[in-house]
Amino acid sequence: MLARPAMQTPRLLARTSIRGSRLAKRSLVQLRAEKVAAGSKLGALKAFLSAAGGLLLRRSKSSRLQDLGSVSGKDFVLRARAEKSPIAVDEEGELDLNPGGEDLHVLLAGREDHDYFCSPVPLRLRFFGQVPEVRVGGQLAFPLVGADRRLPKAFWDTFAAQGAGHDVAELLRAVRAFLLDPAGYLGLADSEAPEARRLQTWCRDAARLNGARLDVVRKYRPQARFPELFDASTLRPEWFPAETWQCLNPGLEGPADLVAWSRILTEHAPKEVYSFPLFTEEFCDMLLEEVFHFYSTGLPARRPNSMNNYGIILSDIGLEPFIDQLQGLLQPMGRELFPGPGSLWDGHHCFIVRYREGEDLGLDMHTDDSDVTFNICLGLDFQGAGLQFCGQVGSPEHRQHALTYQHRKGHCVVHLGKKRHGADDITQGERLNLILWNHSSEYRKSRGYRMPPYAKESAAPDKVCLSYTHDRDFGTFKDYPEGKGHFRGRGWCPPTQAEYPGFKPEMFRASKPR
Repeated sequence: MLARPAMQTPRLLARTSIRGSRLAKRSLVQLRAEKVAAGSKLGALKAFLSAAGGLLLRRSKSSRLQDLGSVSGKDFVLRARAEKSPIAVDEEGELDLNPGGEDLHVLLAGREDHDYFCSPVPLRLRFFGQVPEVRVGGQLAFPLVGADRRLPKAFWDTFAAQGAGHDVAELLRAVRAFLLDPAGYLGLADSEAPEARRLQTWCRDAARLNGARLDVVRKYRPQARFPELFDASTLRPEWFPAETWQCLNPGLEGPADLVAWSRILTEHAPKEVYSFPLFTEEFCDMLLEEVFHFYSTGLPARRPNSMNNYGIILSDIGLEPFIDQLQGLLQPMGRELFPGPGSLWDGHHCFIVRYREGEDLGLDMHTDDSDVTFNICLGLDFQGAGLQFCGQVGSPEHRQHALTYQHRKGHCVVHLGKKRHGADDITQGERLNLILWNHSSEYRKSRGYRMPPYAKESAAPDKVCLSYTHDRDFGTFKDYPEGKGHFRGRGWCPPTQAEYPGFKPEMFRASKPR
């Protein structure tokens, strides 16, 4: 049911980051059994292959972040910020919104001559025990960094063997060295062992995967109409309405809570859907001019997700630093509006969608591959294209209509990703929106996310809430849109245990001849 990001090179992803995470799923029991069977301690290379992909640490709430001062002044640390951990998930999958640990957010410098780690990469260090959890942020793929963006056990084994202790600066230096040259850091650069050759292959695959995107970024950056959009250092106050900037800017004094934001927030559905003015019309025009200029270059662009065919992914043209800053600006609001899914974002997928005659006119009912979604209308002149909201997936009112939101230029609507919604067809003109999907790796470890409850539907669905791509009873109530008949029989919603009284699958009603 999720609208998912479009992936261009899944095989390369599998051979770099994902392959490492699969190796990590092997349990400690399996590793110990292999150790006994081998009759000797696992060697460094075997340990590297058997355990690469991630390290889960036991958490101790009594521990505290130490040696933070050692980070300041280091040329490989561009920015560092510490905060109390806003969210954690225990071993049983329970969510804790006051865990007592500490997080260190770092922007780690790359190296200009590197094939792909030439721009800064964000890290999050989480201190619950003596050794922190380290998560690699950003859009780059790194060899042996798993799909969960954790460092492999091989890194930690090597770091411990070097006797570096618990100095944060030395840890960050080691992380940077590993990301720049994993084979060299692990002592495998000159090895002819099969494991070493395999790692070298993964490194080449990562370079190709990242190079496909970075090639576009490097070619477009000199052509950019507004270089200030590509500046990683700051957002400009003039891009936002004055009152919005005053409410959202975390650097200003004053409360950052719903009391302060009530001046700009409109609540459309209690605790579920809100809107507020985010960008000035002048900034919308500037961003659109940049987008249309990119279109004019003829440079390749991936489709934004599996449901939208027209648009661009902003990170693919070099705007990842802008999105990082925007996400950071909106994070306090996410924590207040949606505790849990909005508490700690460490990933995003941000893209432009375009609707006009001859292309996508609207969007079928769906939920997002997002924990919290921000949807900002950039313009242009259009009619129609209302945004229809129904219920939360898994709730008795999942397919009951809740509200219709009408887009306004510069205004943002924010909602949980699991809220069913869809866009009415545009009837005239052209509409472009900026969509920011925010992801929380910590929240996604929770039982509530992994095994959400799915209640029995209270009644037959409202027609406006039906999805031709997802619903088993779409044809019972409506004819399939032209060209969408191939979705007949592919639906899954509602699951059999959640069928409303009197449910009839679509086979009971034949479609009209065309």
